[in-house]
Amino acid sequence: MRADLKAARVLMCALICLCGCGGPFTSKTDLVIADPEAAVRDARALIDDRRRDPGKYQSWVASADIPAILRVPGLHHFNVHDDHVDLVLARNPDWSIGGRIWAIEHRPHNDEATQYPEVFFYAYTNDAPESPDNIK
Repeated sequence: MRADLKAARVLMCALICLCGCGGPFTSKTDLVIADPEAAVRDARALIDDRRRDPGKYQSWVASADIPAILRVPGLHHFNVHDDHVDLVLARNPDWSIGGRIWAIEHRPHNDEATQYPEVFFYAYTNDAPESPDNIK
């Protein structure tokens, strides 16, 4: 990850703490998935569903409305994109951080590996251009 994005991530965590929308030190160790294999399977099914119906999942999905296996502790909300699913653990208006599950075929990314195969940790800010280090 680029040094400027790492510094921005530290700032983001401090801002999230001030907003009260997630913990100040949220990291990949805060992502707890009871059944990672099932979570990956269900997330990819949602991605496939969105690919079949692009109008589906256009905005946040409240944690109560997602499959139980993907309702991880501390989940703020959930996003389904064309090639990944975001499990948002913390956010403010400009940032979000949490877990990410990619479709089998997806764009290049620099998300951080977690203890779970095929589950990653990400940080995104709308203050920086989209890149493999910063994917919406």
